[in-house]
Amino acid sequence: MEDQHKSLISRRSLLGTAGVAAGAGVAATVAGVSAAPDSTTPFFQLNQEATKLTFWGQFPELLDPFKAVMADFNAAHPDVQIDVEMTTNDQYKTKIQSALNVGSGPDLYMVPAQPEMNNYVDAGTLVDLTGKVDLSQVVDVAVDAVTIDGKIWASPSGRYTVGICYHRNLFEEAGVTAEPTTWEEFRAAMQQLLDAGITPYSIAAKDGSLTYFNYIGLASSVLGAEGFEQLLAGERKLTDEDLVAVVQEMRDWVPFYQQNFLGTPYAEAKALFATGKTAMMDCGSADLSGYYDIDPDAQLGFFYWPAVDADHSQVTNTGMSVMYGVNPTIDESKMDAALTFLNWVATPDGAQSMNRNIKLLPVVDGVEPEGDPILTVMVNSPLDIPVWYERWPTLNIGTVWTTDGNSAFDTDNPPDEFAAKLQASVDEQLANTAMITPAF
Repeated sequence: MEDQHKSLISRRSLLGTAGVAAGAGVAATVAGVSAAPDSTTPFFQLNQEATKLTFWGQFPELLDPFKAVMADFNAAHPDVQIDVEMTTNDQYKTKIQSALNVGSGPDLYMVPAQPEMNNYVDAGTLVDLTGKVDLSQVVDVAVDAVTIDGKIWASPSGRYTVGICYHRNLFEEAGVTAEPTTWEEFRAAMQQLLDAGITPYSIAAKDGSLTYFNYIGLASSVLGAEGFEQLLAGERKLTDEDLVAVVQEMRDWVPFYQQNFLGTPYAEAKALFATGKTAMMDCGSADLSGYYDIDPDAQLGFFYWPAVDADHSQVTNTGMSVMYGVNPTIDESKMDAALTFLNWVATPDGAQSMNRNIKLLPVVDGVEPEGDPILTVMVNSPLDIPVWYERWPTLNIGTVWTTDGNSAFDTDNPPDEFAAKLQASVDEQLANTAMITPAF
C-alpha cells in the first residue's frame, strides 16, 4: 500500500465520509500499477455482432487492471464487450452525477458505498437488481453493502478488511506462542511482550486514525452482527455498560502503547511498526504491501479483533472497494448483457479475476486470494462487521475520534463521558435520517 498520506483514498481519510468508500480499497490496495493518463480511454475495438456496454470508473491508474478484468469476462462471454473509461477521482463524482442528471452516461458505473449509495437510489439513478443478480455465493457483508430497504442495487466485487497485524518473530522472542482471541488473552500477550523489552502496540491517537479502528473493532466484537444492526436502528446505545467497557479496555492498553502515543500521527505509528519497533498495529489488507516495501523480510502475521470473552466471536471490519451498478437509461436491448456481467462478477471466476487483476479481497465465498497467506486468513474471518463509516448512523464516529479522541484516555473523566460523545453522533445521524436525500 502507498503511504497512507499519499494514497488517493486511505482508511484514515474515510473516517469522515462514506461517500468515497467505494474507492478506498482500490486506490489503497493496489501497488506497483503503472499510472494511466487522466483522459478517458476506451477498452475494446468491437466487432459488429457483440453487444457493446460502457463502464465508467474513477481510477485512471487502474485502467489496465480493469481492462484485464473485462478481458477475462469477454473470454467467457464473447458476445458481450465492455468499454472502460476512467476519470480522476476528484472529477468522477461530478462527471457521473452530471451525466445521470440529464439521462445520459454509461451503461454500468462504479457505485459509491453506503450511505452515499442511498442518494443514487433515492435519485432513481440505479436499476433495482433484486431478483436479477444471483448473489447466493457472495459473503454476507458484501450482500449487506449493496442492500437498501431490502432491495439489491449493485453487484459487489471487491473488499478490504481490518484487524491486527503483528511481527511473528517478536512474538516468538517474547515467548507468545498463540494469537490472542479474547481481551484477557490480548492483555496477557502485551504484558509478555513488555516484560521482554518489546513495545507491544503502535497506535495513532493524535489524528484519531488508529484509535478509531481499535474502537470499532472492539465494539464490533461486543455487538456482533445482530447488535450492530440494533445500534443502527437505535435499539442499542454506545453508552450501554458493555460498550462503555470498550473505552475502558482501550484505557487499559495505555501501558502497552508506544511513548507519547497521544501525540503520534498515523505516519509515525506506521513507521514504528513497519521497522519492527513495536510488535502490533491495527492494519488492513491494503497495508501489507507497504510494510513489505519497508522490510521485504518482515515476518508478519494477522489475527482478528479479540472478543470480549469466549462467549463472543472475534471479528474483522470490512469495507467495499468496487461495486457495479446499472444506469436506468440503459438501452433495453443491452440489459441482458449488463446482467450477464453483473452475475459473472459474483461468481468464483469473476471474483478470481478481480483479485488477480485489481488485488482486492474477493467477495465470493470460498475464493481465496492470491499472494500473501495473510490475505487468506483475512477472508476466513469468523465474523465480518461493516466498517462503521459505511452506515449512516455511525458515519461520524470517526469524526469524534479525530477531533476529540484524546479525551477518551483522560482518566480525570469516566469512560462513559466519552461514550456519550460517541452516542451523541449516532443520535444526531438518526435524527437526520431524512437528510439522506439526493445530492444531485
